Amino acid sequence: MIPVLALADLEAGRRATLDQLHDALRDHAIVHVDARAELGPEFFPSLHEQTRAFFALPEEAKQALDIDKSPNYRGYVAQGAEYTNGVPDLKESFEFGKETAAPEGEEQPWHAGLYGPNQWPDASVLPRFRPVVEAYSAAMDRIALATLRALLLTLDQPADSDHAVTSGELCSYSRLIRYRDPAGFGAGDSRLERHTDSGLLTVSLQEQRGLEAEAADGRWVPVEPPTDVFSVFGGELMEVWTHGYYRACPHRVHNSALRTERLSYASFFLPDLRRPLVPADRASSPRLSGPVAVPAGNSWLAGGRELSTTAPVGELEWARMNVIFPGRNNDGPDTENGEGQ
Repeated sequence: MIPVLALADLEAGRRATLDQLHDALRDHAIVHVDARAELGPEFFPSLHEQTRAFFALPEEAKQALDIDKSPNYRGYVAQGAEYTNGVPDLKESFEFGKETAAPEGEEQPWHAGLYGPNQWPDASVLPRFRPVVEAYSAAMDRIALATLRALLLTLDQPADSDHAVTSGELCSYSRLIRYRDPAGFGAGDSRLERHTDSGLLTVSLQEQRGLEAEAADGRWVPVEPPTDVFSVFGGELMEVWTHGYYRACPHRVHNSALRTERLSYASFFLPDLRRPLVPADRASSPRLSGPVAVPAGNSWLAGGRELSTTAPVGELEWARMNVIFPGRNNDGPDTENGEGQ
């Protein structure tokens, strides 16, 4: 059973909570985090209301924010425009990130792609949309930071080191996602193909259930947290950071798991883009002293390459981003690997 951890207990670093977090990610690769006390009773209804209002806009209003009009992959993605493992995603989404300026100094190719503004709908039409979405983004930052700092402690890593995965400013990209009524699709349709997220950590929320996680024995297990409770799971960069100790969570959304129109939310976290990723120190962690290894097929180590310990994470992430959307950049490979839930 996937445990539910209180955000307050994660932030306090309580030993029993750290043990539950460790066991959940080792056994299931996923854990639930309850932040309802911290976020208050209006947070979730407002988020769902504004998300539904955005997707109810006329198609021309949404297409005016098409992600192809953004140099940094932010905006509206129509159903079927994004691919996962070569299969079109049967969902639509609004994608956004932190609006921060590029680092000072010599401009790099990845700066324009990973920093800069979001595309927002007309405030005269949806005046509450941006404030609500920005409040959601701040809440995801808090949950991710608390989880990652707790994970450092589970591996006997110093949480305040300059080389800690939480040092600097975490980077995040987020999605508001709508799956249309399943009645319009076949029972065998995969709305989002099986995949693992490429980042460090994903924080997700479901208004309606439908997310499934793949167990170690290959079974598909419904991810069903209590209402308004988040699900948190690792991605492929988590595997690299922990030498394979914590694995990425394979997941999907299958039409047979849906009962009605579904809204969901996902925030994907990376370390500070300006810094290199420094893997956890095996010598200081008894848990990492055993025979652990990054699983085969990890996209960060594709082709037998080693992850650079000197290149900034942003440089590596920009190269990966260029393969998500077909036709955006001819420098990337032909395979697509979207993310979502």
